[in-house]
Amino acid sequence: MKFRRNMLLEISAESISGIEFSKNMLLNRVKNIAYGNTYNKDTLDIKDFAMDIRNKNLYILVEGETIYIKIMTLPLVKKYQINDLIKNELRYYYKDIDHISFTYKIIKKDKLNMEILVFCISGNSLDILENCIENNINFKKVNTIQFCFKNYYCNKINEKNYVLVFYYNCKIYFLICHNDEIVANTIVRVGDLFLFKFSYAMNEFLDQYNDYAKLCNKIYYANVEGINIEGFKYHTLSNVILENLEWEKLVKYIIIKG
Repeated sequence: MKFRRNMLLEISAESISGIEFSKNMLLNRVKNIAYGNTYNKDTLDIKDFAMDIRNKNLYILVEGETIYIKIMTLPLVKKYQINDLIKNELRYYYKDIDHISFTYKIIKKDKLNMEILVFCISGNSLDILENCIENNINFKKVNTIQFCFKNYYCNKINEKNYVLVFYYNCKIYFLICHNDEIVANTIVRVGDLFLFKFSYAMNEFLDQYNDYAKLCNKIYYANVEGINIEGFKYHTLSNVILENLEWEKLVKYIIIKG
């Protein structure tokens, strides 16, 4: 029997990078997680990766894509019917439903209805999934960077309502969580950290989602070295600097727990 190798694909609007790894090494806490080749392609044409991803266990990390969040009230149905109901609802919001990827969480239900929090990604970043069946791919996980950071720090955040700001791959991600669920988010691409006006971007985000922001108790920061956050103040919210999440720790978290 031929064993599948594992590969992590990190996908953004600008590029795709892939790295092979040994899961046994991860579980045994070996520091060097990669083996073989590391692929970096400044193209979104997955055909360039056809040979690289064939017969792989594939883990996908999507970054640089805003998560669109909607609350839906739907009739109570069996679990296998929920996806179709959500997809039909999303047709009212998106013209090209075939380029929408989504997941959901049931937050409330009674005898007749259920309230669902739906998280959507709109764009072409996940178009690579269309060709993967032909290449004998086994999908293990698909994650967005926002959920990875939020879930990684969940044991270090003692609030249910909070703001989380983190920096990753030349982008700053702003998140508001209410009842420990992401309810608002945006992304700002940063060309030069020293010239970046953080206070302006932060105020713009919090003003846009003021109804949620005023319910928050703290602002948490991660991976923000080099960003001038000292001058920013928002009402009486205190700031908490979390430990940095390095790339290798992030990869291990995605593969083992994410």
